[in-house]
This record gives sequence, C-alpha cells and structure tokens, in this order.
Amino acid sequence: MTRLIFQLFVASVAVLLSSPPAAKAVDDIKIASTGAGVSTLPLEIAVRKGFSRDEGLDVLTITMRTNIAVNALLTRNVDYATPSTSAIKAASAGLPVKLIAVLLGRPDYFLTVKKEIRSVKDLKGKRVAIGSFGAAADLALRTVAKHDGLDPDRDLIRLQIGGAASRYASLIAGSVDATILTLPYNLQAEKAGYKDLLWFGERMELPLSGLAARDETIQKNPKQVFGVVRAVLRAMAFAAANREETTQMIVNWLKVDQEVAARSYELGKPSWSTGGVVSDGAVKVLVDQSMLELKSKDAVPLDKVRNWTFAEQARRDLRSIESGK
Repeated sequence: MTRLIFQLFVASVAVLLSSPPAAKAVDDIKIASTGAGVSTLPLEIAVRKGFSRDEGLDVLTITMRTNIAVNALLTRNVDYATPSTSAIKAASAGLPVKLIAVLLGRPDYFLTVKKEIRSVKDLKGKRVAIGSFGAAADLALRTVAKHDGLDPDRDLIRLQIGGAASRYASLIAGSVDATILTLPYNLQAEKAGYKDLLWFGERMELPLSGLAARDETIQKNPKQVFGVVRAVLRAMAFAAANREETTQMIVNWLKVDQEVAARSYELGKPSWSTGGVVSDGAVKVLVDQSMLELKSKDAVPLDKVRNWTFAEQARRDLRSIESGK
C-alpha cells in the first residue's frame, strides 16, 4: 500500500513538472478608431512592437465613424475610442466619459485647394468639402476663416461629404474647390495637381486624436487604463526616435509608396502631442464650442472632461526607465 502511494506521488510530480506554465492573464480590449492614418499610428505601433502585449493587453482596433465610435464607447461595445473632440463634447454634455490621453496635439489637417486659390480669402463663394457640421475639421475651418476675415456661414459653401477618403474623391472629381485632408490624402492630391494652402496645426492647438474611456473603467480598472496609455506613449516615443522603421510601417500599413510615407512622417510628426497631453486652453476651446452648440451657459470644469493622471504617471515611468539605462 505504501509502495502504491509512493508511485502515485511520483507520477503526480512528473505530470506537474511536464505541464506548461500557466499563461499570463491578458485583457482583451477593443478600441474604436476613426481609421488607419498618421493620427492613429501610435496604436498600430503599440501592437506591432509588442508594447500593448507587455502591458498584458490584446488589442483589437475597429474602424468606426466619429459619432458611432463615441456611442459604441458609451454603450460598452468598445473599451476606448480615439475621437478626442467628440469625447470632450460628450463629457461636456454630462455623459460619463473622459479623455485620458492625446495622440495629436495639433490638427493634422491640411487645407487642400485648386491651384488658382492663393489665400483663405479666395475661398469666398467656393465649395469646401467637410466631414460634418460641427465636427473637428469644420471647427478648424471656421476658426481659420474667421481669423482671415470671412464669415464661414455666409462666405463659404460648406458641403458635408464624410471622411477624408470621400473628401479626397470629391476634390479629384471636381465636385468641390477645396477640402480638408489628412495625411496621406493631401500628398496624393498634390500629385494630382492640387496644393496645400495651409497646415491647420500652424494656427491652433487642437486635440483631434487620443484615447477616451468611460468613467467606470477609470474607476474600476485603473491598471488597464494605465497600461493602455503607457503602451501608446512608448509607441509615440519609438516613432519619434526611429524614423526609418516608422516610415516602413506607414508603407506597409497605409499601403502607400516610400515617398508618400516619408513625407507623411515628416509632416505628421509636428502634430504629435507632447507627453500625451495638451494645454487646458486647447481643451477649453472644445468645451466652449460644445456648450455653444448645446445653447448652455453652464460652466464646465475641465476635470469633468479630461483626466491626465495616467498620461502623467506613464511619462514619469518612461523617463525613469530611460534614465536608468
């Protein structure tokens, strides 16, 4: 009997030793994105370089229209969403979301026009393709038009066309005289005989692309939120320090040629945020615009729409790691 017990013990130990170690727990998360582009490149880099996996995250990025992305976030169909301006508008209206990090601190928008248009004032009476009324591109256009002496409601014929790909197509087809494009569409338009009249990032700070999360996620799963933000900040640092590899990622991911990818990198880099945050002034512009649309005079504290705690901590951690090398 003793011999039998001993044999069973040995067999059990052998089974335990031969069994593979338990896999590290991984969180499956979904991020609603407005689409592949330089504005969301850090998300792709975080996955390709394994930064998300280092944080115990398995990321699925889903392309959605801006308004649908925020709705999907609110209804728990996704865990995070990239449209910063829409997230801030939702939070300003009292919905339980917050912006937790910024990918683009300045708009990566280019005002792309027919060659005969030489200034913003020349847009008077012209057809300009935008995404939708009140969206970030429209807000940027209105701001610049007012600055240059135009009334955007009376002097511009603003047409709601949709995303950058649709706006590019409308410009090439001759349906409009000008439009707002992002990389690399503006470079493709340039090859087709159009020109960039201006880069909106020269005129304003505006958080266009970032990461928004539900309040309940921030409260109940701060470890995951921190991991998501730290992975993205690592990706942004990698992109800034590794031009050639990042350019090749743009080639492979966006399916563009080497020249367009290289120019996209150089033109897009100035739009990236510093440390994953923007100034309170930039956030307030969007909050004020939101309250104007809601026809409300209520004051909205900025802490109600943004939470930089995770980005600031991630930035300190990465600096500490870098200084320890």
